[in-house]
Amino acid sequence: MSKLLRFVVVLGVVFLSWCSVASATVLDDFTTAIKSGTPDVDVLASYEYKNRDDATSPGKQFSLRTRIGYRTGSFYDFEAYAQFHNLTNLQEDFRFKQDGSFHGDLDRDIIADPDGNRLYKAFLDYKGISDTVVRIGRQEIILDDARLLGNIGWRLNGQSFDAVSVTNTSVKDLKVYAGYVNQVNDIFLTHTDLDHFYLVNAKYSPLDNHSLAGYIYLLDTEDSSDTARDSATYGFRFVGKPAPFDYYIDYTHQSDFADGEDHDADMLNVYLGMQIAKVNVGAGYSYISGRDGADRSFDTLFSTAHKFNGFADLFLATNGGGLLGGLEDYYVKASTKLFGCKLVAVYHYFDTVEDDAFDGTYGDEIDLVLVKAINKNIKLLIKYANFMQDDDSSNGFANPTVDTEILTARLQYKF
Repeated sequence: MSKLLRFVVVLGVVFLSWCSVASATVLDDFTTAIKSGTPDVDVLASYEYKNRDDATSPGKQFSLRTRIGYRTGSFYDFEAYAQFHNLTNLQEDFRFKQDGSFHGDLDRDIIADPDGNRLYKAFLDYKGISDTVVRIGRQEIILDDARLLGNIGWRLNGQSFDAVSVTNTSVKDLKVYAGYVNQVNDIFLTHTDLDHFYLVNAKYSPLDNHSLAGYIYLLDTEDSSDTARDSATYGFRFVGKPAPFDYYIDYTHQSDFADGEDHDADMLNVYLGMQIAKVNVGAGYSYISGRDGADRSFDTLFSTAHKFNGFADLFLATNGGGLLGGLEDYYVKASTKLFGCKLVAVYHYFDTVEDDAFDGTYGDEIDLVLVKAINKNIKLLIKYANFMQDDDSSNGFANPTVDTEILTARLQYKF
């Protein structure tokens, strides 16, 4: 348990002790806040099949994830929320990495969902300041499109942060978020302590269907060496949705901060889409710089990386700055609704950036998604990804990717 979460627990104990000696009216108000709260339940059944064209056998998983949460009513402008999480793998024919080593069936492909229990969220909200929410404790943090900070919601365990955050909307059309994080609770059910992680994100929306966000994220890990992950990440994101178009452009630069050295990297994402009859079509481009001489690869920090650059997850190493060859992702997508189902198809062409790491094309990929809302509480999702490696080795470099096929089916119940 991190220092910040221990502080929240101690604060709660002190608060309850105060209530026990306070007036009967205060105690009645506290009881009312507890009783008038709102529970929530999220049950997810998931099957995943993963086949990489390598020496291992396909990974197979059937899991049941349960999340049970409760938010209290308001008590003197305070609200509390806690959510317990359990993942049970009923079929665990896969390997996974945890605490620096592999576990499970070591002869099979990786699926990053070790089973176990955790307190996924536990925080206090204070709403006593006009147009402001102050949150302290274990929480999800999802900023902009989750390209740099997210909850990794696709993986079954998810990612949360022990943090203090403030969200303010007192200025018209402006939303300002500021946060401080000292622990990351990752999808492997392990925890990473940080010295400091400062987050500032401001989004300005003066026009309907348009917004401009600026951000700076300062990461200081507990590593004090020159090779530390420590970095300053700052940039902007512009989003527009004037019918029938939708588009965005974001640019991010990364430089040295705290102990980390040789950070001088960039990321650019551009997308343009259009609604044509009942079909939305679009094309996009993603650029993530790799290692260039002494300069390190761009680090997408603690992002929901699965959401980007193909659902076969060949390029998750962008989190941590491990994609040495960099990435250029050219893609087209189409989506529509048919018979009550949302259908999405995406085609990606993946190329490298840095010649000294890998001079060639990674490959291409086809992604297909079907989402069907059975009723207001139950949703079915089927997702298929097929990455096809470019096998041209005439340039003398070895392609670090392999053919990968993933099929996932999920049934979720929420209230």
